[in-house]
Amino acid sequence: MSVVEVRDEGTVRVITLNRPDRRNATSPELMTALNDALPMPNDAVRAVIVTGNGPSFSSGGDIKAKPLPIEPGSRRMREVFNPTMLRLATLPLPIIAAVNGPALGAGLSLALVADMRVASRHAVFSSGFVDVGLATDTGASFFLPRLIGYGRAFELLTTGRKVGPAEALDMGLVNRVVDPDHLMASSMELAQLLAAKPGVAVPAVKELLGVAARNTVAEQLEAEAAMYDRTATHPHRIAAKQAMVAKMSRTGAESAPASAPPSSSSS
Repeated sequence: MSVVEVRDEGTVRVITLNRPDRRNATSPELMTALNDALPMPNDAVRAVIVTGNGPSFSSGGDIKAKPLPIEPGSRRMREVFNPTMLRLATLPLPIIAAVNGPALGAGLSLALVADMRVASRHAVFSSGFVDVGLATDTGASFFLPRLIGYGRAFELLTTGRKVGPAEALDMGLVNRVVDPDHLMASSMELAQLLAAKPGVAVPAVKELLGVAARNTVAEQLEAEAAMYDRTATHPHRIAAKQAMVAKMSRTGAESAPASAPPSSSSS
C-alpha cells in the first residue's frame, strides 16, 4: 500500500496521505512520497488538493516510529522534511488543503502551506510541539503568523491548545467549514474554479502574494508592473482576452436596439 495516493480528476490532482493506521503521521517515507506526487508545472494539472485518508488529516510526527539512522533530528528536517515543505510552498499552482480531521504538529504545517484550507466540521488544529519539549518545525513559525497574525500565532505555538473549525474560520485559519460529507466536493469545486482560470493568472497572483510581505510598497508596485509584462503576452492571457472581447461583442449585438428603417426623404 502506498503511503500517498494520487489521482487526477481532469486538471485537478488529488493527493491523499495514506497512513490511516498511523493517523497519516508525517514519516520520512510519507514526506518523500508527497514530494514525488507533486506535479511539475504543465498545462494538464492546474490545481492540487491535499487531504488525508481516514479520520485524520495528519497527526504530525510519528513518535512511535523506530528512530532512523539520521541524527541529529535536524538532519532529518534538512534532508527530508524541509525540501518537501519548500516544494509545496513554491509550487506555482494553487494548493487546497481538504482538512478532513485533526491537523497536528507537522500536519498543521501541511495545512498551513496550502494556499487555501477547506475544513470538515471534524477538523482540529494544534501545534503541540511545546507539549513534547520542542519549539516547532516544518514551517509553522513562518506560515502561521502570516495567516493569523503574530499574537494569535504566538498563543497557538506556545500553548499547544486545540482550535476547532468554527474558531479556525473566525480567526482566518481556514477559508471554509463544511459538513464532512461535503468536504471533497467543496474542495473540488474550489479547485476546478481556480483551474479554469487562464493558466497564467493564478500562478502570477500566488507569486506576487509570496513576495509582498518582504517588499516595500514601491517594490510591490514594481513587481506588479513586471508581472504585467510577463503575463500580458502569454498565450493563455491572449486567448482569454479574445474570448472576453468576443463575448462582449455578442452581448452587445444581442442588447442593441433594432435599427431604424431608412428615411424616405432624400438628402
